[in-house]
Parts: sequence; structure tokens; C-alpha cells
Amino acid sequence: MQKGFLLNSRVDILKFINKVISDTPDLQKLVVSFNEKEVLFKQGENLPYLYLLLEGGVKLNRENDDGSSLDILTLEPGHFVGLVSFNTGNDSLTTAVALKPIKALRFSQDDFDEYLNNHPRLRHPMQQLMMSNMTDRLMGNVQLESKMHALNQKLEDEGEQLKIAYSKLEDSQQKLVHQEKMATLGELVAGFAHEVNNPAAALLRSSEMLKENFLDLPSGDPRSRIFEIGLNSSPLSSEMVRKRMLEVQKKFPYVKERSIIRKLAQIPEEGHEVIIDQRKKTPIEILVQQFEAGKFIHNIKVASERIANLVKSLKSYSRQDNNEAEMIDLRDGINDTILILSHRLKYLDMEVKMDEIPKTCARLGELNQVWTNILVNACDVLPDGGKLKIRTKTEGEYKIVVSISDNGPGIPDDVLPRIFEPNFTTKNQGAQFGLGLGLAISNEIIRHHGGFIRASNRENGGAKFEIILPVKNC
Repeated sequence: MQKGFLLNSRVDILKFINKVISDTPDLQKLVVSFNEKEVLFKQGENLPYLYLLLEGGVKLNRENDDGSSLDILTLEPGHFVGLVSFNTGNDSLTTAVALKPIKALRFSQDDFDEYLNNHPRLRHPMQQLMMSNMTDRLMGNVQLESKMHALNQKLEDEGEQLKIAYSKLEDSQQKLVHQEKMATLGELVAGFAHEVNNPAAALLRSSEMLKENFLDLPSGDPRSRIFEIGLNSSPLSSEMVRKRMLEVQKKFPYVKERSIIRKLAQIPEEGHEVIIDQRKKTPIEILVQQFEAGKFIHNIKVASERIANLVKSLKSYSRQDNNEAEMIDLRDGINDTILILSHRLKYLDMEVKMDEIPKTCARLGELNQVWTNILVNACDVLPDGGKLKIRTKTEGEYKIVVSISDNGPGIPDDVLPRIFEPNFTTKNQGAQFGLGLGLAISNEIIRHHGGFIRASNRENGGAKFEIILPVKNC
């Protein structure tokens, strides 16, 4: 079901980025050049800039305590230079020297944030390059470990004493390599978590303050009541909204604007009572706006908490932080996900039927990633007006089943067995990028919870995902 635009090589990505630069004068100002043997930065320096190598080559070397110099890495076009130190704020571990004349895109921290925000076409290719760079370095470490293992086997043949000595050296080397990999990952995750948590916390504080301001109205003010109703409302399916629009037209015959009728259809009955009661005192448009304000502030709060949960999951994965599970109702997370994705789901014909299900021990943030990944994939393949069905039910006493199905093109037979493989994606056309990680991560999350995902094609067309989770206590 994954579909979109994926640049398959570093060369393709560089061509794309160079085109963006040539089309964007303010990006051209960030392009810098260095002559052969010129130093970009030295070991021990604090790096104010991140370089994306466009042409030429750069060698990274490190000076050891004994005065010897070690060539660490050679970087080619498409590699970031100074990536780890730039992200962590730590001093550079190496010296970067131009092997031949180079051209690079140089970002300060402010430039990086500004240009990625102002030029969204750059965001996905830059992220893909960063992922590629990190993968290359990880693969280099893996290859290094393989070479060390081969050398160890050879040394063992030379004698028992050499075998013992090298065994100790190998153990030390493996620990150092592992510590370096985990330290690099930990530093990157810590920096990412810090940068994401700050705006998420700010959003959460802002939503709480807005909520207090809206509720801080004179006692009995209908605006406060209708705002509170919006704050606690649940999303409705497209079918339900259309059905209620007919009822609203009968209940409010004096309302002619279709946009107002559609908004009224999303307001619960108790809200209608407030509006009818206050019709002559407060314009209906004002009360509808109050309901919308409550609904949007709820969206902000849910989105902020979602970001915090995602960051918590990421930190737990990389640093093994304590990430306690809790007894949750899966429907709460599904409803929140529908709410967060309403900007995309509003173009689809949604049918939501969630039967009563027992609470189960799970990690809410991780499961929300699963619902999000599957629903976003459905949005990618469905045209406007496509049908999407969400169901929850129980199987026996000990299993919960969540099914998400659509009437899209379905999953090709040759693709179906591979959709849960890491880095497998069909997003190779159009204007989107896909790293092939969404369904793989979703599958791993569900397996970690003791369940499994079943993917199939429906007889009448379209795809169906069934997530089966056990009912258990924490």
C-alpha cells in the first residue's frame, strides 16, 4: 500500500538538491568552495556549520595522543561533513581536509532550520541523505567487525599465546565499537528529542492556557459551555456527518450556509440545545466558532502528547529508558489518530464501528504509530471519496482485533509477502519519499506487544489489515 516518491541513489538525490539550489537564489548564497588540501575544520573545534558535499571529496583524519595521524573516512558528494558534532554540539573528533577542489552547501544551525522550513522540497531528500549517511557509517562498522573477526581466526593459527592475546584485544575492540555506535546513536537521539520536546511542551502549555482563557468567561455564559462541548467532542465518520446534516437542516431551517450546516452536524445534541436556547442572544456563527475552538485546542493537546510519546519511544529504543506500559482502551488511541489525521481523512468516506473491547496492557504511543502508519498508507492510495472502514471487536475472551480496510487498488501479489520487510517500499513515484520503515516498525511494535498483523486483499477490491492483540494485565 505504500506509494509515493523515492530517490533510489545518492546521485539522484544530489541532482534533485542541485536543481533546487539552482532554482533558489537564497540557497545559492550558502554554497561555498574550498581548494585542494584546504581545511574545513580541525579536530577539537566547535562546529558552527554543517556541510553537504556537492562536488569533490573530503578526508577525515584524527591525530592520536602519541602524535600519529589516522585516516578515518573519505567522504564523497552526497555525504554530510561534521554531522555528529553539528547535531550534538560537541567538539569535532576529526579534522576535515579537501582531497581536491570541492563545492558544498554550508548551513549554520539557524540556516538549517530556516531553509528546511522555508523550502519543504528539501526536507525529505535531506532526511534521506542523513539516513543514508548514518547507514553507511553503520555498515562501515559492521565491515570492520567482519575484518577483525577474519584476522582473529588467522592469528589463532599462529599459536595459543597469540590466540589468547588477540582474544582479549578483540573483546576490547568489540566493546569500543559497540560503545561508539551506541554513543553516536544516543547523542543524535538526545539532540533530536530535546529539539522536538521543547516545541511540543510549548504547544501543550499554549493549549492549556488557551483552554483556561476560553473557559474563563462569566458564569453561565453559553460560549464557555459550547467551547467545553467542543473540547470533549469525538470525531464523526463522513457518513454520520452527512446523515446529521439532513437533521440539522430541519432543526435549523434559518441557516442557509452549507459550511455552517456541516459544522453544526459535528456538534453533539447538547450543543444544539445551547445554540437554540441562545439563538436570539448570541449569533449562531459565534457559538459554532466557540465549538470549533474547543475542538482545535483538543487537537493541539492530542498532537503534542503524541509527539511526546513518540520521542519517549525513540529514547527508550536507543537508551533503554523505562517506558512503562499501562492498561488502555485501544479505541482511545484510534480516535485520537483519526482526529490528528482529519486533514487527510476528510476527503475519504469513513465508516467507523468500534465495538466494546476490554482494556489491555500496552504502550499507547507505540500503538498510535501503528494506526498512523496504516491510515496514512491508505490515504496515499485512495482517491478523494475512497472508502475506509475501521472496526474493533473481540475474538473469544483473550484477543482484540482491529481491522482497517479500504476499496483502493489492493496490494500486488508479488508485493504482499514483502510489505513488512525493513526498507521495502513502493513509494517510488510522485512527489513523496518513503524509506520503507512504516509497516516494518508497525509489525515490530505489534510483535513486541505479543500480537501480529495480517495483511490481505479483499474479494471486492482493496486491502485489509487486521491487528490482533492479546488481552492481558500489566
